[in-house]
Amino acid sequence: MSDMPEQIDDLIYAPDPDYPYPFPVPQPPHFWMTEQTGKLSVAVERYFSGERLSPDDLRLLRSYLHQYVARAMIAEGADRQALLRKIEMLKSNRDVERFADELSEAGIEPF
Repeated sequence: MSDMPEQIDDLIYAPDPDYPYPFPVPQPPHFWMTEQTGKLSVAVERYFSGERLSPDDLRLLRSYLHQYVARAMIAEGADRQALLRKIEMLKSNRDVERFADELSEAGIEPF
């Protein structure tokens, strides 16, 4: 992983040696806690606490999940492209929760 921050949409991720990705991949996914603007952590905390997610929160979570799913190791037989397509359909806390469960079944743990 580069030691330079990476901007994806309007989120900025800094490399964090305390959160190394445990699998060799061409481009490791960024974890939400390494995002530098603070906007993503607010959205994730709202999601964790069960607060209703705003449209902006959902947009930030979709951006985060997209880069994570695109880069993470995935279970054999899981369909990465199908998972990536589902991200745009996330419109509520419950949608995100169900999707996180589906990702877990594919061996992906973004939270």
